[in-house]
Amino acid sequence: MPTKAAAPAGGPVFAAPSSQPARYTARLHTSFDAVAPLWQAFETQGATAYQRLDWARSVIDHLGQTMRASPLLVEVTEAGGGRAVMLLPLALVRQRGYRVVTWLDLGVCDYAAPLLAPGIDLGPEAMASIWRAVRAVLPRADLIRISRIPGSVQGRPNPLAALAQCRRMEMQASGVDIEGDPATLIDRLCRPGPRKDMAKLRRRLDRQGEVAFVKASTPAEVDTIFDALVEQRRTRFSEIGRFDLLSRPDVEAFYRSGAHAGLSGGPARLFGLSVGGTWIAAAYGLVHAGTFHGLLLTMAGGPWRNTSPGLHVAADCMRWARAEGLDYFDFTVGVMPYKEDFGVQTRDLEELVEVASLRGRLITTALSGAAGAKTWLATHPEWYARIQKARRWVRRHAG
Repeated sequence: MPTKAAAPAGGPVFAAPSSQPARYTARLHTSFDAVAPLWQAFETQGATAYQRLDWARSVIDHLGQTMRASPLLVEVTEAGGGRAVMLLPLALVRQRGYRVVTWLDLGVCDYAAPLLAPGIDLGPEAMASIWRAVRAVLPRADLIRISRIPGSVQGRPNPLAALAQCRRMEMQASGVDIEGDPATLIDRLCRPGPRKDMAKLRRRLDRQGEVAFVKASTPAEVDTIFDALVEQRRTRFSEIGRFDLLSRPDVEAFYRSGAHAGLSGGPARLFGLSVGGTWIAAAYGLVHAGTFHGLLLTMAGGPWRNTSPGLHVAADCMRWARAEGLDYFDFTVGVMPYKEDFGVQTRDLEELVEVASLRGRLITTALSGAAGAKTWLATHPEWYARIQKARRWVRRHAG
């Protein structure tokens, strides 16, 4: 891939239309029904679970109204009435005082990748032409911001990442190939030290009572395990003074609905780990095209913390995924020590930011400043600890 030119501060401004002959044309749709046959034909060709039609519909159905978001579904075809080559699921989000075009994720999807026609390979030049056609049909907005763009999906290059205006994010994703006998999978993946520690923790857990790993397979199990997941996450995020996205009723309803839909063909899978009938950990993931994408992982605190229940439920999910014939376990975004114990490989993620107005430039500058502040705090743990302590004090004494 050619070296990407430096972008002006605040992100690149929309470029003037190219004088080159159009190689692709774009058509904007605002209804899922209008593109459903094409979408379903493309989603099996290398898209992630986040680009499944059923998942995208649910995102808009549950979160669209509260986030003032509407779908922008762009169909790209070869010029001159040729075949359809790409479908981009975008969204127009009306924030207070400005409008932004984003990927159709609304905070609950970890990757941005277009749906592609089978057997097609789109390099940087082709994608630049496609992007000009796409921008020509998008509605007026102050900003375009697409985050978490992986370099490849299911072994196919992600053409979004080939755009010259993409920039590497500080955020990374991680995952690991899984193969062979599920029963010995963790032994093969883990280094001797973590493997020994995990076995010791498991014996400590076994001494507390009967340990059961459960995949939710009935509506009642879904609700019971999901309730435990929400409570465990809420408790933990409150302890560390961190905002919990699941505290929003619409987000909680979205994930719960997804877990129920997973019982009848949807991508979501929900798991719980119990000891003596008490739920001590839970995990929520998506299954698609041979891959398990881990989304949510929670664990009980208190006396259970010294047994690392989150580590055990993650290992059990990996064994389950392999037993189901899956060959890749995606820990998705965020690089954390427990993931490294499983021998994961990290992957860079890209971000595309384009400014279309003065308001958009001001917003981009503000967002960049917020990101810079987070980076500074990450390198000054003593100040981060003080801020977190102050937040907890405010919460305890508010009202």
